Amino acid sequence: MEWQTEPLEPLLAGTLALLHLHATSDLDRPVCPRAAFKLAHNLHRLANHPAWSDAMATVLARLSGAWRERAHQAAIAGDADGDNEVTLLDFG
Repeated sequence: MEWQTEPLEPLLAGTLALLHLHATSDLDRPVCPRAAFKLAHNLHRLANHPAWSDAMATVLARLSGAWRERAHQAAIAGDADGDNEVTLLDFG
């Protein structure tokens, strides 16, 4: 039996999209602003890597933007509670 490989980018993009959907489906679960910001930053760095196709870079950039927004919203909610120490940066 010969092992056939499938293209990696569609598999990775689909997996990331499913993870994103799963992580954002419970609206009652609070978002950790630090974790959301780190995820957004890592996705941003990945999106700008030259090895990706344009389609994959677009998926990564969209996910980065969504998580950056979640980080900002979580930080705002934390500021309202007086317990947030996260300084969010605009990285792109």
